[in-house]
Amino acid sequence: MSLQVRRVSAKIILYNQLKHYLGMTTHYQILIIGGGNAGLSVASQLLLKNSKLNIGIIDPSEKHYYQPAWTLVGAGTFDIDKTVKNEKDFIPKNTTWIKEAVAVFNPEENKVICSNGRTFTYYYMVVCPGIQLDWNKIKGFKETLSKNSVSSNYSFDTAPYTWDLIKNFKGGTAIFTNPATPI
Repeated sequence: MSLQVRRVSAKIILYNQLKHYLGMTTHYQILIIGGGNAGLSVASQLLLKNSKLNIGIIDPSEKHYYQPAWTLVGAGTFDIDKTVKNEKDFIPKNTTWIKEAVAVFNPEENKVICSNGRTFTYYYMVVCPGIQLDWNKIKGFKETLSKNSVSSNYSFDTAPYTWDLIKNFKGGTAIFTNPATPI
């Protein structure tokens, strides 16, 4: 009986390894929501501590943006094109990149459901999806952004306009704001 259980266990282990390598794994020891700087850093640090961890990273983006540099772009000291790279080039080795968007969090069951209906389970979850810009929270802001001397360093598309405004500033009053939340 013991030999039969071992054979079945070995088959299950091989099946799970095969599923993992074919991208069919649906359960992870650690599931990270967000493939930005925070999510990728967490995955890398965890793997430095234990290279055998089974880590999944859920992020639908094909591109990785280094947003902290956008302030430098707005100051005219950094090239915006150097802030965008292919996401696949930054996914840590020995992790699984799941190119999906999470639609439902179900922490009671250690489960997330993606927008395409796929379900993933985990033992531990790290949530760091980045910021969600909502230009519509300020009436008229979206319509005037990147024109009429209104800019933001919080977008790849608008940060270069900040530098255009600064270098062409002829005097008067300039208003700069920053969020009240911690950086």
